[in-house]
Amino acid sequence: MAEEEGRRRQGLTWAQIGQIPILDRLFLKNPIYLKLSQWGFIDSTFPVARFARARMAERMPEIAEGDGKGPILPTKAEKKTSPDLLSKFIAAKEARPEIMNDTLVQTMAVSMAFAGSETTAISLASVFYYLLRSPKALARLQEELDDAARAGVFSDYETGLVTWHESQKLEYLDACIKEAFRVHPAPGLPLERIVPKGGVEIAGHYVAEGTIVGCSAWVIHENKAIFGDDVGVFRPERWLVDEDKAKQGPAAREKEEHRIKEMAGTMLQFGMGSRTCIGKNISLLEIYKVVPSLLRRFDVSSPEPQVRSSRLLNPPGCRSGSKTQIRSGRLSTLGSSSRRTSGRRSRSRTW
Repeated sequence: MAEEEGRRRQGLTWAQIGQIPILDRLFLKNPIYLKLSQWGFIDSTFPVARFARARMAERMPEIAEGDGKGPILPTKAEKKTSPDLLSKFIAAKEARPEIMNDTLVQTMAVSMAFAGSETTAISLASVFYYLLRSPKALARLQEELDDAARAGVFSDYETGLVTWHESQKLEYLDACIKEAFRVHPAPGLPLERIVPKGGVEIAGHYVAEGTIVGCSAWVIHENKAIFGDDVGVFRPERWLVDEDKAKQGPAAREKEEHRIKEMAGTMLQFGMGSRTCIGKNISLLEIYKVVPSLLRRFDVSSPEPQVRSSRLLNPPGCRSGSKTQIRSGRLSTLGSSSRRTSGRRSRSRTW
């Protein structure tokens, strides 16, 4: 509990530094703080850097410094046919040692892990929170995953891991993730821009050059003209074509498709235009793999559906003290050979 409270306060500190950058020189980049870290009196290593170093140690035993722990989740190395980002960095080091070294490999690995790590974590928390608050949506998503497993969509029936390409075939998963993005966008503060020389007219108002302007994703995502009158409700179905309306003819279906396209074009959780978040694709890759993989491996439920908390850093309810029950065994019911529908294990864990 104390650890989570510490992370919450650290997040609030980062939010303040983001608005007042000069504070960064006082806190994280304070020369005294950095020198004490250099001398070994304190450890200023970011958790993401520790994670990247641990993953490197799995591939490069000669640099292992930890306790020898293996991968976080079981993997099937014998079936791995395509290299991941870390293996490509290591291959580049072996091919061009005069350019790439261990330090650069770790730096690039940290960059890949750190890109959008905080916002990705918030978005993942949002997805699971709203699914737990919406039992019908969670049941429909689990049904989609089970049907896909029976149809042979997934290549991995041992660990339950879902690839990016497999996740793109899951229509309702896509709807749930987009709806979580809409209801709880990760950036809680306006995405600021500076008006260029000569000024600009925005919404009928002249804004002088040098003025800082910005849009809040939280406001944009509740535009009833775009997303419907029930903008305050988590309803993934809004991202699907309404088949009842589409049956009225090609024009009706085209209108439904245009409605969804317009919603997608209004989403601001990653920013927009030339300043779109550079970690967007990695963040989407992580989210679209983690959500179905976890739901294939576990039954997830919440005994406390009404808890509330700060809406700045986490979805309401994702706070210290709230409990989520995770019961393993879903994967055992959908093996690739037997396609069984019974025999779940009952081992459970409460977080």
